[in-house]
Amino acid sequence: MAALIEWVPNISEGRRGEVVKACVEPLKSIQGVKLLDFSSDPDHNRSVITCVGGPKGLKEATLALYARAVELIDMNQHSGEHSRIGAVDVCPYVPVRDAQMSDCDALAKECARAVAEKFDLPVYLYRESATAPHRQSQSDIRKGEYEGLCAKMRDPLWKPDFGPDEPHPTAGATIMGARPFLIAFNVNLGTTDVGIGKRIAKAIRGSSGGFVHIQGAGFYLEDHEEGPVSVKSYDEHGALVTHRGSFDRKTGLVQISMNFLDYTKTPLFRVVETIRREAARYGVPIIQTELVGLAPADAFLDSAKWYMQVDNLKNSQIIDFQI
Repeated sequence: MAALIEWVPNISEGRRGEVVKACVEPLKSIQGVKLLDFSSDPDHNRSVITCVGGPKGLKEATLALYARAVELIDMNQHSGEHSRIGAVDVCPYVPVRDAQMSDCDALAKECARAVAEKFDLPVYLYRESATAPHRQSQSDIRKGEYEGLCAKMRDPLWKPDFGPDEPHPTAGATIMGARPFLIAFNVNLGTTDVGIGKRIAKAIRGSSGGFVHIQGAGFYLEDHEEGPVSVKSYDEHGALVTHRGSFDRKTGLVQISMNFLDYTKTPLFRVVETIRREAARYGVPIIQTELVGLAPADAFLDSAKWYMQVDNLKNSQIIDFQI
């Protein structure tokens, strides 16, 4: 059976639908590559694209995406809540089936060299492809963001792995590498006080003493639609209660935006419940949660087992897995 690799590039555009479409369209016709999903967030001004395929097709897809993004996205005009350093901000390769991490590492480096040469673009390697410990985290590579890139690249510690030693004039730089499955997951809170969100994000992310496998930040999001929501909160005895209510999301809300770097070691339910407890200190409910892109079924089955206390539930009992 042929190797199957997941490719999840993030581009710095989530507001101009025509630009996102122009970036995604070429990927649909590349032999051996299947476009699974793409989603845009206007607050973050970012889109996440998910494809699967073999190494040959994904290299072609990578070059096709960078060609469009470098042409159409000007980082000098970009703003958004999510940190970023380039038009194609991050470009990971993930082993799915009959592929090893070493295969994804080789593909990432091959694509990084090609992107640097073809588009005169600085490339940083991260995670399993990192060339130094301080480059493993995309958050560390992004510190200073696009606006601070020129100064950062003058430091020998931040010389790119491939490409020129200065940013591309409009596309900035890019981050590429092999990694395990990552789940991008957001928790939206019923408050407009971004300070609460930032304090909770600090409590749960690994870099500030929270969960080792969690990256997180708190953002204020504007202009969300109003509507009924199911709110879970704790009563005075510590019991979890659920009620229907409404929150004027048109006035905005606060989001805890997270990356689960290893959901098998830090499951979704554990982090969501920690956020719920932390938010309860401020009298703030969770309004909704959001999955960005795709995720393995196990991550959500684990949550179902925990919340419903079905400790002996087996995946083989799920009919969708048997047909």
